[in-house]
Amino acid sequence: MKKLFASLLACLVVAALAPAAGAEAKYEKSKNVTLLDDIQYTGGTELAADGKYVYSGQLDGETRRGENSKQGGLYVFDVSGKKPKQVGKLDCPGNDNDVEVVRPGLVVMGFHVNQCAPEAGNGLMTIDVSNPKKPRKIGSVATGKNHTLKPFPGGRYVYTAGGGLAGGGNAGPAIVDVKNPKKPVVVATFKTYTMDCHDISFHVSKGKKLGFCAGAVGSGQVQIWDVSNPLKPTLLSEIVNPLMQYTHYAVASSDGKYLAIDDEAFALHECHTGQSPTGRVWIYDISNPQVPVPMGSMAPPRGGRVHNGIGTLAGWVDSWCLSHGLDWMPGTHNLAVTWFTGGWSVLNIDQTAVPVEVAYFMAKDSATYSALWHDGKLYTNDMHRGLDAFTVKGLK
Repeated sequence: MKKLFASLLACLVVAALAPAAGAEAKYEKSKNVTLLDDIQYTGGTELAADGKYVYSGQLDGETRRGENSKQGGLYVFDVSGKKPKQVGKLDCPGNDNDVEVVRPGLVVMGFHVNQCAPEAGNGLMTIDVSNPKKPRKIGSVATGKNHTLKPFPGGRYVYTAGGGLAGGGNAGPAIVDVKNPKKPVVVATFKTYTMDCHDISFHVSKGKKLGFCAGAVGSGQVQIWDVSNPLKPTLLSEIVNPLMQYTHYAVASSDGKYLAIDDEAFALHECHTGQSPTGRVWIYDISNPQVPVPMGSMAPPRGGRVHNGIGTLAGWVDSWCLSHGLDWMPGTHNLAVTWFTGGWSVLNIDQTAVPVEVAYFMAKDSATYSALWHDGKLYTNDMHRGLDAFTVKGLK
């Protein structure tokens, strides 16, 4: 009887120490990825960081705008420890609540509408985060176009993008001066005519001041600008690739050698074979930005929870596995890519023209919107999961 009791006790101890059945099935990942924390909220959009803080945007819904009129705004996380810790929040329901750091202590948030800035309509607000526990709105301005925004390096100007699907006389960014953050003002516009900008990014280094505008349906167009004068960009060159259904975002590696472009193929893409012709990430060599050279691409590797793995506009986010968020790991050619239901990947392009997946994470409930490298860790903002923090080992 004692032996039987001892055996039962040993079994109970082992059962208590073992992970619960199905615990690992909550997500799939590569062995070099460790999930540090998952801070739950819905409607996660963009991420930005400065020093010990990560800033997260949240829209007024889970995956659709306007679902929850009491939700939305800016989260502030202290990431100086092993795990992120929420220290502040600015409740400002709106969409899309795209956030960026302009300079230390100053964040901007862009939106189509926002309850904290009804006077701005489609515009942006400036947020004082010098006290991270009590972020506060200090100014706003109507730009007429603000699906996304991007500060120009230097801490004074912010470019806003409308996210339109076509060109025309109103296509192109508004440029906002936030030198006085209490009174931001539109000081210039730039007409892109043949396409609109869904997202804008910059690469500034010795001898190079480049801007990138992605946002063309059907033509696969990306404009590369000379932004030596940030108030008067000039068109330097264009990428045209009809294999891209909708150029969504284009961002350069930190050395300025490569340009990654994601194809937000909302009309149709495929998630289960890893061979979809649309929804891909494309890599171009921009060593000579006047002559961009295509290098290779990678299809969505996984995802798609509904509609038999076919992503469509009607199926919306829970059918999508297309590429969306992009962020190069500083000082490397490792690119973080978000795939909505497909979670995220890290792609490396050092050894081959075709991107190679070197890390990944996909949860059962992934709707991963954006990714951000900061101080050696990878952070993602997810429409279902909120903020996730990771370490990724073995990257060069």
